[in-house]
Order: sequence, then structure tokens, then C-alpha cells
Amino acid sequence: MGVMTTNATIDSKLVRAIADEQLANNVFMIEWLVKAQQQLSLQQRLIDQQQQQISTQQQEIEKLKEERDKLKNRNSKNSSVPPSWTLYKKQLLA
Repeated sequence: MGVMTTNATIDSKLVRAIADEQLANNVFMIEWLVKAQQQLSLQQRLIDQQQQQISTQQQEIEKLKEERDKLKNRNSKNSSVPPSWTLYKKQLLA
């Protein structure tokens, strides 16, 4: 019976050691996942900021295009441009 008790003790210690190792691995994986989640959250915030910046820039581009079109279509009838400029502009475009 002494040998069986020793074997049972060894088996019990082995099972305990394996369980401890698995627990340590699980803790490591949880810590890694938490850090990865934090990094993903940071990256998502940066993406959100960049999307907002892109949206703002697109709006500004549209305003600038509208201003450009208004300036492009100026002539002596709809602005303070002298009539001679309108003729000169027509000659340039011809």
C-alpha cells in the first residue's frame, strides 16, 4: 500500500503542477488580450479622429470648389470686373 500511496501522491502533485501551469498560461493570455484590446481601442480612436478630419476637409474642399466656380464665372455683368476683362477672358479661352 505504501507504493500506491506514493504513486497517488506523485500523480496528485503532477496534476497540480499541470493545473498551475495552465493557470499561469491562462493569466498570461488574459493579460495579452487586455493589452491587445487597449491597443485596438487606441487605434479605433485614431481612426475616428482621422475620419472626422477627412469629413471636415471634404466639406472645405466643396466650399473651395464653389468659390472657385463663382470666381471662374465672373464677368462684367455680375461683378466689379471691368468689361475689358470679360473680353480678354473670352480671347484667352478661345
